Amino acid sequence: MILIKMRLFAGFASGMMFLVSCADIPDSVRTETLPLKPCRVAFVDNEVRCGTLNVVENRSTAQGRTIGLNIVVLPAIARNKESDPIFLFAGGPGQAATDLAREALAILGGLNGKRDLVLIDQRGTGKSNGLYCKFPDDVLNEMADPAKRDALSREAIAACRLKLEAVADLTQYTTTIAMADIEAVRAALGYEHINLWGGSYGTRAAMEYLRRYESRVRSVVLDGVAPPSLALPESFARDAGVALHKMYMSCNKDTQCSGRYKDLKAGVEELLANHAKQSRNVTIIDPATGIKREIHISRDMLLSVIFSSLYVPEMAAMLPAAIARAMLGDYGPMMAMSAMSGESAEEKIAMGMRFSVVCAEDVPRIKRGPAAVLSSLQPEPFGQMFVDLFAKGCENWPKGQMASSFDQPVKSSKPVLIFSGALDPVTPPQYGEEVKKNFSNSLHVIAPNIGHGVSHRGCGPKLLKKFVETASVAGLDAKCLERLPRPTFFEPMREKPQKDRAGKPALIAEGKK
Repeated sequence: MILIKMRLFAGFASGMMFLVSCADIPDSVRTETLPLKPCRVAFVDNEVRCGTLNVVENRSTAQGRTIGLNIVVLPAIARNKESDPIFLFAGGPGQAATDLAREALAILGGLNGKRDLVLIDQRGTGKSNGLYCKFPDDVLNEMADPAKRDALSREAIAACRLKLEAVADLTQYTTTIAMADIEAVRAALGYEHINLWGGSYGTRAAMEYLRRYESRVRSVVLDGVAPPSLALPESFARDAGVALHKMYMSCNKDTQCSGRYKDLKAGVEELLANHAKQSRNVTIIDPATGIKREIHISRDMLLSVIFSSLYVPEMAAMLPAAIARAMLGDYGPMMAMSAMSGESAEEKIAMGMRFSVVCAEDVPRIKRGPAAVLSSLQPEPFGQMFVDLFAKGCENWPKGQMASSFDQPVKSSKPVLIFSGALDPVTPPQYGEEVKKNFSNSLHVIAPNIGHGVSHRGCGPKLLKKFVETASVAGLDAKCLERLPRPTFFEPMREKPQKDRAGKPALIAEGKK
């Protein structure tokens, strides 16, 4: 299962081998100015500035291997620029911030006129000693066999660990240690105060930076909050189940969707039940290459496509049609959605860094066992698949050090703007509400019809721009986000009534004859 869908570790301890408290990690920083050179990055028209800051890998000993932190600065356009830049904290965990220059401009471009945008590859990602593993594709069909799955998964992860241990101490890539790196970069670049923007896992990183270096922070934007109290992916089954239920309800209320797809929930359950009894090999046209190839379709694979589609409402709007086609034996649409939502992202996620983070900070805090998962609301149809996947991946991964305060609330009087999407399957609004209680100068904005990631939607960039410029939540009117509609459900061309492989009427309901 790990090889089939590594993205489920996706788009995030009572750990072992703890030697010292993270609070004791030296926070010494360079005082000299870090030289930056002109450079070019993909999808950015203007020349930017690049540099590398070398930091020691093991901050507790301050000896041994060093890591070159990769830094890209998108300079402010104005001559008389503001002195406080915006530091971007990427998601994942495992995403490289410097890969997000285009996205940064889409979200923060309105602020780039007077403020630098600073992208730093967190240690273990991108060019900051990126801990990448390529998991083989040639054993995917074998992975569908439960008797072989666990052995093949452990074999792949063991090979990944062996490869990476030659270039890294895998216990030294946790969030708290990485935030000491970010502080070193801030000092080396000569910024007295900075603004923080974090998305998804990046919200956790930004809050950890705020916890430890609050005096250096001017303002904070959190988009899709992963609070420190949350042991991911303990809540994934519940939150994704709620998001899927909302999609069913929206379809039921939509005349065209409910008319075309009779009892969508029952259709999904039937499709999953059929694949739980027996997985199958099917031939599809590869959406990326246009070439026919055989793939193995299992219940877990279908669930992973459904899960990843829920991140983006536009993708979720295509689910009913894709599920209907799958019930007829045509898995092309679902596989196309899988490619759209995950294939390219998987290649850009540093899986070694992801394991090092979640195996130290999250998995040891997860309550194991069916009762723990099934006691949560709406766990179906995902059940324990997320918890099992992470737990197996972490069994033999080196466990780093988690600070005693890491899972405690971050408290601050700094201005904080929080974005949440009501349809988010992984970081829904209740987590934004949780952290807001400890930020005395904050505003929580909820977009009712948006999924994972709100900053770039509709008037999001304008709200963000006004907030950072004023460093205040006063007067921010977020009703414009409330007016964003849920995308219309995809309506394929009408076809004559068809039957599924069992001879039953298909989920597709013919309209006018």
